[in-house]
Order: sequence, then structure tokens, then C-alpha cells
Amino acid sequence: MSTGRRPGHDAAAYERPAQPYLCGRTSLWRKACWQGPGALGECGGAFECIPVRSGDRWECRRPKQAGGRCSAGPLPNGCCSHRHAPCAPVTGLRRLRARVSLVALLALVVVLIIGPDPTARTAVNSAALDAGRLSSVHAGFTREQGCAACHASHGKDAWGWFSAAFRSNDPSTGCVQCHGFAGETMRAHNAVPAKRGDAAEVSCVRCHTEHQGAEVKLARVRDQVCANCHEKSFSDFPAGHPQFAARYPYAKPGAINFDHAKHVNQYFADAKYARRSPKFAAAARTQCTACHEVESATREVRPKPYAEVCAGCHEAQIQKARLVLLEPERLTPAASVLLGMPKDADEADAGKRLAKLWDAMSRSGTEALGELVGGRDADARKRAAGLFDGLAVATAQSAGATWSSRKTLRPVDEDAPAGWNAGETSDGQALFYRPRGHADPVVRAWLEYLRTGTKGGDELRTQIAADALDQFLDKDTGPGACGTCHAAALRSAAPDKLESAWKYAASETRPFIRYSHAPHLELLDPAAGCRSCHELNASARYAKYHAASNPKPAAYESNFASMKKQTCAACHREGYVDSACQVCHSYHAGHELKLGFRQKDSKGAPNK
Repeated sequence: MSTGRRPGHDAAAYERPAQPYLCGRTSLWRKACWQGPGALGECGGAFECIPVRSGDRWECRRPKQAGGRCSAGPLPNGCCSHRHAPCAPVTGLRRLRARVSLVALLALVVVLIIGPDPTARTAVNSAALDAGRLSSVHAGFTREQGCAACHASHGKDAWGWFSAAFRSNDPSTGCVQCHGFAGETMRAHNAVPAKRGDAAEVSCVRCHTEHQGAEVKLARVRDQVCANCHEKSFSDFPAGHPQFAARYPYAKPGAINFDHAKHVNQYFADAKYARRSPKFAAAARTQCTACHEVESATREVRPKPYAEVCAGCHEAQIQKARLVLLEPERLTPAASVLLGMPKDADEADAGKRLAKLWDAMSRSGTEALGELVGGRDADARKRAAGLFDGLAVATAQSAGATWSSRKTLRPVDEDAPAGWNAGETSDGQALFYRPRGHADPVVRAWLEYLRTGTKGGDELRTQIAADALDQFLDKDTGPGACGTCHAAALRSAAPDKLESAWKYAASETRPFIRYSHAPHLELLDPAAGCRSCHELNASARYAKYHAASNPKPAAYESNFASMKKQTCAACHREGYVDSACQVCHSYHAGHELKLGFRQKDSKGAPNK
């Protein structure tokens, strides 16, 4: 090993093996300044010394090795009088060697990663050149373009590959060419509901990983992926999942007033009620399937049609409850609305208005009634046609002429056929309508007409319509007994969406929760049946909501007890039934496959 020193090693006092930078003057004039560069590579020799103040004078502090104190001395302001242009320090040999060594080490690591594969007969590890087989659902769409179908930089030149390492290359933009979603595509849960304005951006590859083989299910995501965003992460469903909401899943009122607790414990059990349909009552008392269609069970198990489960007990009640349109000596609820007079109007005024109506009816029959509905346009005529559907002109004229002359109509058989009738009944003289059965169109038309009248218009007419609606929805005297089941739904429905009051009300929409009764029905306890999960709550104030004149959904109490997490955890736990997040939860709020993707060429433009 040589012990000789490099020539000029003592030319500067600062030379050391570990010094990262060298004075720039060395490479130009082979003579460095005595100070040398700083640790960050800045020039340190712009001044030959740093003067020191001694009393009222400045003294030069240039060392002897640099020539000692100068004769000129410092300037009056304390600066060195010998100033030079700063040099550009250069990197030292040791630092260059360190950089080369680091690059060589990194290169070695890369070679080891993609280098020879001792388990195969290939020169390099196959994973370095082939990421793995695509899933079967995607493999067919990449035959023409290859990797470039998803990786845009793959088909570019060497510079394109190099530059791709320094910019985003998210293949998600290619995913949405075929897959469509509701809401914002790249926002968490597609930013549904929209009120969550802080939804983060999430790319497709955050959850779905390709190149794992042909049989892999890309839609299946590990629970750990969900935990990347959800702060309340947990190890398993029984221990970590939060409790269900207080009224889950019964927070939304149904369209029908059906008290399960009262029917099961009273109507189906008490012979006084059960005798109307004894076989059905016996089955319904213990089996929910007597009323619900389990054969078509999905998220909900809908009830069977009215004719199968309700008509046996309630059809006679519907046909018995008549709609009294007019009486000669009394302002009926219907007449109150038609004449625009409140129910407590002056009797003399009401008598005059009724007498005028009898006279008009004696001449034009139903036309006189239609004119009272309001308006002469097509909508008014259509509305009047529904209110007086089936009422013969002769029947209206006969009633009007008889009452106008202060005579009495002939008696009417109490068991007369359904439809319009005019005559003497056990309740007195009347022009009335007997419902044909459930969902009678005339009774429904009147209820919707009154409900619409309770919103908008002047205050007097609104109150008149509201009073009449209360009479029509009375569960004991209302026509068709419709109010027994439909009162709350009709009152809470928007006037322009009254159709919803007569239809089955689906459970509350939860876009990220999926559940189907179908696989669970086969696992129920034979003795408990549906009550394995659905427990009756006899103490709930269920009837209060349906009896309210202005029902509020927030005040609704189901007659079923809230579902408990423990009920689900009895099966969904480790070692029993899968309890992964995706068993019950969906990430995307709706998904559709864009059928036009097959017609796109390699550039993404539709083929012609």
C-alpha cells in the first residue's frame, strides 16, 4: 500500500478525506484559498479574514499560513479590505465515489428482484415481465390492444415509459369507459348521498386488483380495504360492528294501518272476530306466511293481495259503509264542499243554497252537480266524471225534482245493488253511493278530491275540505271504511302524489345495504318461524300515528321491536356464516354496464 502523499496536499489547511466539497480555485489555478468551502458547498474565501474589533479599532485576523496580518488592515466599517470574487466549489472525490457506490447497490437490488429465477428455466423472474393473468371477465377485452388497453403508457416509446414513472397513470379512466355508476364516479361511494360534500376521491385500483388469475372475483373486496377509509374499523362483525339504529328497520311508516300485535293477539285469537274467516285466522295466528308471499321474498316479503288475506273479514264492512252525497234537510260533508259552505253554516242560508241546487238538478241532473266541482276546463270535467261516475241523469233529476217540490222519495231496499241510489233509508232521505268493494273508484275519487282541497286555495275552502276529509276518513262512519287502513297514508301523501297512499310502501331505501330474506327463510327455527328475528312490541304506540289528523313520520312507532345486532351475530360470526363487510354492504350506489363498449375502437371512439 502506498504511503506517498498526493502532490500539493498541504496547499490548503482545510483538506480532509471526508470533506464533501473542494475549493473551486484548485481546479483553475491549482491553489486553494485557506478557508475552503462551507458544509453546504458555498464559497468561504470571498474575504481573506474576519476582522475583530479591539477597543475603537478593527484588527486583521488573517492567519500566518495565509500571509499574516495585512498592511492595509480592515476597512472603517469592519470589513476585510482584501475581497475576491467567490468561486464555485466542486464535489470532492470521496463524495463522487459514494454516489457511484449507491447507484451500483441499487442496480444490484433491481437485478436481484428481476434477475434469474432459480425455480424456473427462464433468464429472469417471470413476474418482472408478466404481472399475471387477467380475470376472465377482462381477458377478452385486451386481445387487440394488449396492456395498452388499461395502461396508456405501455404502447409508447422509451421516453414515454421513463416519464410515466413521474406522473399519475391511474387506469380508472379506462374502467369507466365500460362501467357506469350513479353519482360522481371517482368519489367515495359515488358521493351518495349528495349532502356529503367531503367525500374523498377514490380510484378503482384502491379496491380492485387485477392480474390475480382468471378465476378471481374482482368485485370481492377484503374487509381491510374498507378499513382504509372507515375510521371505526373492527376485526369482526359481532365485536366491532356498531349497534343498529333505534328504530331499524321499521322507522318508515307503511301505507296500510295494520296492527300486527292486535291482529295476532286479539283478532285472530278471539272467536268473536275469528269466526268471520276461521281457517285463515287459525293459520295467521301462528304463521306469518298466511299473509306474506315467501315464494317471491327478496329484501322484503310483501303481503298477499287483499282478496286473499283481508277480504274475508273486511269486504262486508266496505260495502256497508255508504257515501251520502246529498240529503234534503242537512248539509252533508260532500254538499258542504260542493257548495263551499262550512259544516256549521247558517241553516237558513244552507236551506236556500240546497233549494237552488234541487231546482238545478231537476232540470239538468248530473250536469248541475258537475258545475259545482269547479271550473269548466277538461281537468274539471274529468274530475267531475270520477266523482259522479255511474250516477244516472234520471236518478239525479228525480231526486232534485222530488226535494224541490218538498216530497219524499220512495224507500230503497237496504240490500240494493252497489252503485248510486236515491230514496228513503233507515237513516232518512238521501242520494247515496254504495261501494262495490275494495278500491272502489268513486270513493277513491272523492277522497283524493278532498285531500287535494286541503292544500292551497283560500282558507275557508281549505278548512271545509279538511272537515269533510275527516268525516270521510272516520273509521266507523266513513264511506267504504277506507279510513280504517288508509287515513294516515292519505293525509301524509303529497297532493300531487296521492297514488302512493293506495300502494304498498316499500321499506326505506338504503343504497349501501343489501339484504334478502330468501336464503334466511330456510334457516329459521321451525317453532319460532319469522319471529326468530321479528319480535312484536305490544307496548308500542302504533295506533297513535294512524289516528292523528296530521301524522308525522318522526312520531311513528312500529309494533315490531327494533332489530338487534345480536340477532344477526348469532349466525354471522367466525366459524359459522360469512360476516365480511360485503355480505350486507355495497360500495357503489348503482352500477350499469355500458353496452356500447363493444363498439369502441382502440382509441375509444365508437366504430361506425
